[in-house]
Amino acid sequence: MTMLIKKLLFVLIISLLSFFPVYSQMMLQPVAAVNLIRSEMISKEALDAKKAELSAANGGQEIDEKDVLDIMINDALVLQGAERDGVLLKENELNTLVSEQKTSVESQLGRKLTDAEFNSVLNQAYNLTLAEFREKVEQNYIVNAYIRKVKSDVITNIPAPTEAEIQSFYRKNASSFINPEYVRLSHIYISKKDALNTNPETKANDIYRQLQFGSKTFDELVISSSQDESSKFIGGEIGWMAIDDSSTRQVFGDAFVDAVFELDNEEISKVLESNSGFHIVKVLEHIYPKMLTISDRINPDSKMTVRQYISQTLYVEKQQVVYKQAVSELVSELRAEAEIKILL
Repeated sequence: MTMLIKKLLFVLIISLLSFFPVYSQMMLQPVAAVNLIRSEMISKEALDAKKAELSAANGGQEIDEKDVLDIMINDALVLQGAERDGVLLKENELNTLVSEQKTSVESQLGRKLTDAEFNSVLNQAYNLTLAEFREKVEQNYIVNAYIRKVKSDVITNIPAPTEAEIQSFYRKNASSFINPEYVRLSHIYISKKDALNTNPETKANDIYRQLQFGSKTFDELVISSSQDESSKFIGGEIGWMAIDDSSTRQVFGDAFVDAVFELDNEEISKVLESNSGFHIVKVLEHIYPKMLTISDRINPDSKMTVRQYISQTLYVEKQQVVYKQAVSELVSELRAEAEIKILL
């Protein structure tokens, strides 16, 4: 070998040696490998990210790294098992699920969202991009469908709570079944935002004077004068209002809500100002705070009784226990079939 060739080889080896440390730092450090239908690596970076995610979901509580790795191994096994056993989600089905989630967010915000706005909401609420959110929706659906397919014998035919269980739950939690003060209202409403109302307060006071002088009844004025189109043809009724409902107070304002709760049954208010307009309110019913019996409705606006609520609560708890049992059984079976290497 000539000196020139040896020199070139030496330069090449030096170059390669200097390259490998940089390359190895760029590679993901494996901490586990899972193989049910194919080999799947879990990296240290993914483990750290999952640990941070679970810690944040638990209020910053520190979570053992090995417990997190076990969760990730189980997730990988269930997803591989679902793929092996033909439990998949088609693209159009995933699109429908994500669209339903978007619609739910829109209903809470009260307006339509562009994809960019929805992506921003996901980022702020869950620290996820739309693509990451789609992946999580897909995985959650597949895992749930797979468990229900292969463990249907475990999660079906869950017995309903017995009367003894319902009564026991009520006795232990009776002090939590207390209704706040409620009123059921009708109103005549004049909007502050109607361009035709140059002085909505004056208009509301004019309507109130007609009530005082008896020239028209409350019901007649609801039809002829109220600007609440959703209630004017049902006597102005806007339903029940709870004194401690923060969302109601946010919509109407504290002063309006407090004034309403000063009224007695069948009493008609003077002109009251809310955040959005002026109201003349009639109290149809005024219910004061009370401890509920097991046969009472959970609130005046609901048909569900305390007994039904407790029965539903206990049944959901049983479902959760049985579902966890099914997941535990499935994971144990998949672990017995798979090849798992822990590299920590």
